[in-house]
Amino acid sequence: MSNDQTLMKAIIKADYTRRVKTFRALPIEGKDIMIGDSMIAYLNLNHVGFSDWINMGIAGDTTDGVLDRLDAVIRQRPSKVVLSIGSNDLVLTSYTTDEIINNIKRISDILSSYAAVYLLTLTPVNERDPKAVHAYIAGRKNKDIFEINEKLKDHFSRQLIDTCTPLLNQENRLDLAYSKDGIHLNEEGYKVFIKTIQNALV
Repeated sequence: MSNDQTLMKAIIKADYTRRVKTFRALPIEGKDIMIGDSMIAYLNLNHVGFSDWINMGIAGDTTDGVLDRLDAVIRQRPSKVVLSIGSNDLVLTSYTTDEIINNIKRISDILSSYAAVYLLTLTPVNERDPKAVHAYIAGRKNKDIFEINEKLKDHFSRQLIDTCTPLLNQENRLDLAYSKDGIHLNEEGYKVFIKTIQNALV
């Protein structure tokens, strides 16, 4: 593991512990929930028409992390849960794509007993972006992201929301018009991302 990844893991762990404690202490209001990694964590729900939802995203989270904090979601008694997770598993765990899918299936199976679950496909990266932060992209490859997305389609076709395809350029990379740093979305990217979710939830 590189020094960059070691530092990233330490930062993620401290932030994770603090945020999970906050989520577990939230008043129970029966609000719907978005949960996952930075794609959710950096999304300002109040500004995109989801002000009555709770954002339980944590930057850098993995499928293991989400599994460990499902109690905070279930405690809220949501009717709908939107889940975006799996990309960080490619660089922060040793899981194969099948193992990542199995963890996502476990998350979905648990939550489906309490709420309608909607899964988002993993979003693409663009390591050629002049603004790319390679410490964030790390060893992530679009071929692995696409492989996971195809397996998600096989397992979750009816509850899957394709947030990947609308963000692609002609080279099947994250379009520069939507890219903040080669992996995260800028304001325009989030407009496309959230509109895709809104259209699927109608």
